[in-house]
Amino acid sequence: LLRCAIFGMERTPRIDTVFKSPWLPRVVMEFGYWMFRIPVRLCIVLGITPNMITFGSLLLTLGGAVAIGMGHFALGGWTLLFAFTCDAWDGIVARATNNCSASGEFFDSTIDRYNDLITYLGYLYYYRNDKLMLPLVALAMIGSTLVSYTRAKGDALGIDASVGYMQRHERAVWLGVSTAVAPIVSAFVEPGSPQPLYHLVVIVMALMAVLTNITAFWRISVVMNGIKLRQANRPPHE
Repeated sequence: LLRCAIFGMERTPRIDTVFKSPWLPRVVMEFGYWMFRIPVRLCIVLGITPNMITFGSLLLTLGGAVAIGMGHFALGGWTLLFAFTCDAWDGIVARATNNCSASGEFFDSTIDRYNDLITYLGYLYYYRNDKLMLPLVALAMIGSTLVSYTRAKGDALGIDASVGYMQRHERAVWLGVSTAVAPIVSAFVEPGSPQPLYHLVVIVMALMAVLTNITAFWRISVVMNGIKLRQANRPPHE
């Protein structure tokens, strides 16, 4: 923020293509890309390919989900943040090395879906006996899956459905940060609890459960209306 105040905020072209949302201000995203510069250059120098980074994000997500399921939220949160970071690095490395391909994009999108579901499975296991959090996590998992699916299906039909809130990069930051910081909050809110509820995660998970499903229905509406409009404008057969 200090650097942006003195020298002005840089504008990464990639971020221009991302749908704007109040849940993740641009300055935060620009900070992330600024932080990625040295690791990305290191990956390029070492010959680490985008697909290797993508697969690494899957392994890190597995580790983070296991840590969360076992109740180690600080470790799990930071591991998830690193996994989400790797998910950003693969695309940056691919573009920097001119190594973009349809197969790489497909592999990345597929692993992203695995990562999303595996992450929520960790929370589901930890909150398996909680009657409030279990359905909240399940709703967030369903909403997150449909947010990605509806956009992908819209793109396949030639309809831009990039609307709504809590898209993947937003979910990554909110969920990772809240999980990593939750034990600190818990130490004051519920000290000495053998099975902490982690109230910060509860709040963020509730937001995600609501906003992802709102976004999913919003995108369904956009795609359906786009299909109807296309059919209405189609010239009649002779």
